Amino acid sequence: MIFLAVCSGLDIRFRKLPFWFLLLGMVVGTVLEFCENGIGETLFWNVLPGLILLLISFLLPSQIGGGDGWMLMASGAITGWEDSLLLLEGGLLIMFPVAFFWTVIRKERKKALPFAPFMLAAYLYKLILL
Repeated sequence: MIFLAVCSGLDIRFRKLPFWFLLLGMVVGTVLEFCENGIGETLFWNVLPGLILLLISFLLPSQIGGGDGWMLMASGAITGWEDSLLLLEGGLLIMFPVAFFWTVIRKERKKALPFAPFMLAAYLYKLILL
């Protein structure tokens, strides 16, 4: 959660996530996974949702930032694939009404929304209500 909170603050303020911080998250998550389960395919499944988002960001460079994929991979490495999927799906579900408000009601189509705060909101929702 601390990792997501820091990423959210950086994403809101600078609209960029430092690669060294995301790499640090990946290393910490990989070490924790290695200590818990050893070497295996579990780490691959943990980072797969983030890897898919990263590949989509290469296909749609002006729509999705690559940092979001790296952040989701690091979060998945730390928390596991179930939480990684929850962060992606929950973040998108929470982001939809906000994006709808900005584009349809306020008619600001050029507004770029940071994704990290929505992933943090999804994680907090999971902690509080699930």
